[in-house]
Amino acid sequence: MSLALHVVPPQFTATMVVGPTGRSGPVSMGPRTPALTPAAGRSIAEQGTADELVSDFSRYLALLTSVPVAEKLEGDPEIMREIFRTSWDVEAGQWRPPTGLASRLGQALRWLAGHQTWAPPDAADLSRHLKRQLSIESVSGGPLRRLVYRHEKRDFAIVLLTRLHGATEAHLREEAARRVKAEMDHVGRRLESLSNMENSRALSALMGEQERLLLMLDVGLPYAADALEAPSALSLADWPNPILLVPAGAVGGLFLALFGIGAYHGWRRG
Repeated sequence: MSLALHVVPPQFTATMVVGPTGRSGPVSMGPRTPALTPAAGRSIAEQGTADELVSDFSRYLALLTSVPVAEKLEGDPEIMREIFRTSWDVEAGQWRPPTGLASRLGQALRWLAGHQTWAPPDAADLSRHLKRQLSIESVSGGPLRRLVYRHEKRDFAIVLLTRLHGATEAHLREEAARRVKAEMDHVGRRLESLSNMENSRALSALMGEQERLLLMLDVGLPYAADALEAPSALSLADWPNPILLVPAGAVGGLFLALFGIGAYHGWRRG
């Protein structure tokens, strides 16, 4: 057991608690859609049954390990070079095929199959890494979620959670701003051709609410997820945990030794 603990690299567990942004109160982003009369707001309301509607926070959780968010982090050399450090040549300052036995075997099998043997890591590779290594846990069964990421370097684990949260928030904010601007352009063109005063007033009110929402997006407050607990990690590596594994291994070894001694004596008597 002690030998196994020396073989497995110790890792630090970084955690971060996030929750949906409030819809009211001084710390909230406010409602996502303009609060209009039913008639005026019917055209912009999200249609569908209750189980088909997806909240901004649900989108945030789904996008954490997605390729679009990974594309935002792909241009961050600190993130990419550390996660795929076996493929980064520090002296040459460029990507190269990894030199490990498993990697070389995989490249050989691809060569035999007539496929391209290797390609530099990209957003899709980063997305796959996040899907494997990032855990999203429920906090006390409520709406809050705990993001968990383990790495051999404590500071890097904290940095990754921080930048991943920021990239996901930025993606959602940019998408919301794109949609609002597209709606404003459409409503503006319709206003130029409308002669009915009642419809014109309704669309003008809608335009005002959209401008308010666009202004709120520019403030920079959390859009879909509040970071209730900033990323943090213990000062000492906590995985694998020797305080639990060493005693458990000792007890297991003792029982195994007793079983072996009993089996040996039984064989001698037989």
